[in-house]
Amino acid sequence: MTARILFALFVVTSVWACGSDSVTTSAPPALERGLHEVGNLSKPRYWHAATLLQDGKVLIAGGYAELLPVLDAPPPPNTAIPQPERHISAELFDPVTGTTTPTGDMTVSRSRDHGIMLADGRVIIIPGLARLPIEMYDPESGRFDFVANVPGDVGIRTATLLPNGEVFLTSTVHAGVFDPDTGTFPAVFAMDQPRFGHTATLLKDGRVLIVGGKTVARDAGLVGRNLIYDPSSEAFSEAGDLQFDRLNHKAVLLQDGGVLIMGGSDADFRKSVQTAEMYDPETNTFSPVGVSTIEPLAAWLLPSGRVMFIRSINGDIVLYNPATHEFSRTGHSIGWRSSPTVTLLADGRVMIAGGSKDTGSGHTFEEEITDQILIFTP
Repeated sequence: MTARILFALFVVTSVWACGSDSVTTSAPPALERGLHEVGNLSKPRYWHAATLLQDGKVLIAGGYAELLPVLDAPPPPNTAIPQPERHISAELFDPVTGTTTPTGDMTVSRSRDHGIMLADGRVIIIPGLARLPIEMYDPESGRFDFVANVPGDVGIRTATLLPNGEVFLTSTVHAGVFDPDTGTFPAVFAMDQPRFGHTATLLKDGRVLIVGGKTVARDAGLVGRNLIYDPSSEAFSEAGDLQFDRLNHKAVLLQDGGVLIMGGSDADFRKSVQTAEMYDPETNTFSPVGVSTIEPLAAWLLPSGRVMFIRSINGDIVLYNPATHEFSRTGHSIGWRSSPTVTLLADGRVMIAGGSKDTGSGHTFEEEITDQILIFTP
């Protein structure tokens, strides 16, 4: 079996387009429970950004237009890997009508971004890849505009909107605070123990929980040290120990303020972690809350308080009940898919857009980029 070699491993001319170019479904998206195909993107894309806007529409921006290269073996050191084409275009999807309408282009073609809606309705686009700028989307004008460059031209691993409107960012070796209003970085400081494959979750008290990841040193292992970032003091403190160290996991803030930690792998990316854990901010500890082989591709807190997971291995949709610590199958599946976006809509439904999907009946590595839009109604 061939191994996918990613050219940037583990990271993350504005023109108005007229509405006559919209793509529309034959009927409005159904609201009945279950999984439904409701429309199509104007262009197939994956590893794009998707952000819910104040009017209920979803901004879809950037992403790859071609599949990442598949090589039989890792390339020799210092060998450049061809970069696939990336989209500069963006579009708006209306989940009420099933209509996709182009909007203004981004300032540069890009992929693997973090899209965050600010309190005033604008969307800040934070680069997951190095040497890409931060830009801002204005829904009123449909324009993207350059805002700032990231110090050091590094890729951003996590981007977390703070209660004061600033954005807390982490790269592999640095952390910092970005002010979208001024386009400046009021604070940039060394990451306490450099890492990648970690998560950053905003707690209800405004602090940020940083969990897991892998160290960047030679023969690196898992970090084994979790952190709390306090914006009021711009300082880190320790956050207790995981029951099982992990990277590339999912972290979901629950309604009671706890944080569910699910999935992830060991340092060699070969063995998945099957024990789910809960972080309690009151006691600053982690405790086991169940066992599952889900290996989530995506995770979202639903309005009901349950957590929706999409399994990476087959696309099955699974629900987790925090009250009982039980996982239950829904009987619905999006099929094997890589790098789609999963967005919680204003009405509680969940939108899954784009990605690369298997063209066969299983994960055969015969892939194609899809323009498909699905909506799951719990």
